[in-house]
Amino acid sequence: MAEERDLNEIWREAREVVIGLLDRADRQLFDAWEAVKPLVLDGDTFVLGVAPGGMAVASRLTSTARRPLVSQAVSQVIGRPVQLELIEGTEPEAWEREKERRARREQMAEERGRVARQTAGARAVWAELYEQLSKIFGASRERRFATVRAERFAEALRAVREAEQKAREVDPDAEDVHEHQLNRNLERIATLADVPATVVAIEYSRVRSAKGE
Repeated sequence: MAEERDLNEIWREAREVVIGLLDRADRQLFDAWEAVKPLVLDGDTFVLGVAPGGMAVASRLTSTARRPLVSQAVSQVIGRPVQLELIEGTEPEAWEREKERRARREQMAEERGRVARQTAGARAVWAELYEQLSKIFGASRERRFATVRAERFAEALRAVREAEQKAREVDPDAEDVHEHQLNRNLERIATLADVPATVVAIEYSRVRSAKGE
């Protein structure tokens, strides 16, 4: 309880510091001040908690305009620079849960970054194909003829097969990437050729079969 009283005293003193620094009254700031509870001083982080549903009001403390002022006041009272953190919850355990959530988010972000780096080569192959398809269908002024459209359609399917083989060679383990990008490019052909996507997929299956796959 001593720590809690100390934190509350810090928060009260910081309020007086802010009053001295302001050149005019800021009712919204002090409404927000009363809506939060100091939870813990974790290293250089002064954590403020707010009850569920009160974040809209409490966040005025950490707005771009007010955060520097509040941080300055708390730092002055504590005697060293600190940063403010505002979280939902009114018990110190809420900060531990928040740190765990942030750690999980960071791990997930790192994993996504790792996967993106690993699949960058394959994605580049598929991206190049996507642009190539536009060039294939835009290369002829005679697209009004069914025979020309059929030729372009067949050329596009061959281009997809070559790109798929290359992409899988670059990254054999990126099955989700290959499946997603394959369907994306088949749908691209469907749009450019004005053909149902299901028909494009069927024809592509025939291209694969023709190569003994």
